[in-house]
Amino acid sequence: MKNFFKYVTDLPEGSGFEMFGLCHIIWLILIAAFSINFANLYKNAVITGDHSYKDKGTSLNKSVSRILDRKKIRLIIGFLMPAISIYRDMVLILTGHFDRYYLPFHLCGMALWIGAVYCFTGWRFVGVIYVSLCVPGAMSALIFPDWVDYPLWNYMHIHDFISHGLIVAWGICLLVSGEVVPKFIELWMPMLFGFVGIACMMPVNKLLGTNYWFLNVPSPGSPLVMIMNITGEKLYVPGYILFVICVVFIWIAIINGIKYLEGNGKQC
Repeated sequence: MKNFFKYVTDLPEGSGFEMFGLCHIIWLILIAAFSINFANLYKNAVITGDHSYKDKGTSLNKSVSRILDRKKIRLIIGFLMPAISIYRDMVLILTGHFDRYYLPFHLCGMALWIGAVYCFTGWRFVGVIYVSLCVPGAMSALIFPDWVDYPLWNYMHIHDFISHGLIVAWGICLLVSGEVVPKFIELWMPMLFGFVGIACMMPVNKLLGTNYWFLNVPSPGSPLVMIMNITGEKLYVPGYILFVICVVFIWIAIINGIKYLEGNGKQC
């Protein structure tokens, strides 16, 4: 427990985990398994007000149906996402390590609040941004984590995997259930959010000396390093923007391709 609440600068050298090492792979497997099972639960949950649900081939009995209510699940996720973010900040404040680098300006930090907004409003604009931009962003963070200096038994290590994993799991729920399946015609939504976000984060980074959205320096080990190597420092941001647009486009194409093959979606 002596290292559980320690900040990275206070930890013994070499106490972190290896990217794509055993610890990392186990986390990815656990998150993938949870996401699949949680998405299946959400897909089969009762839709409040849908009186025809019993005729859709579900084998859920009445008692279970009352528990597995999508509205209840959305409420739980809607409270849980901000709670996870606030918990981390409270720990950092109490340990004296909260500073400008931990403002909720990173995309994944925003995603916890964007996901909560969708849970309480059901606004499709927010849902499309969450599924098409926040989810692939969180997936990238899980595959190429920038918290490798924290050991397994540390609150920052656990928080980062759980928070990013929850972002992905909730996005998979929305996709598998068909609740939010982004269409190509809706590509403008994440693009608008992305351009506005970049336009806002660039002056914020300059003012605070931060690296929100990794606009100044790419996350170590991530594909953004390749972008920096190709474009150089001067053209990094345009290359970054083009890369993100391509990722979002491919992600939406994969989603719609899967839905088309399943016969559950429409051509977009």
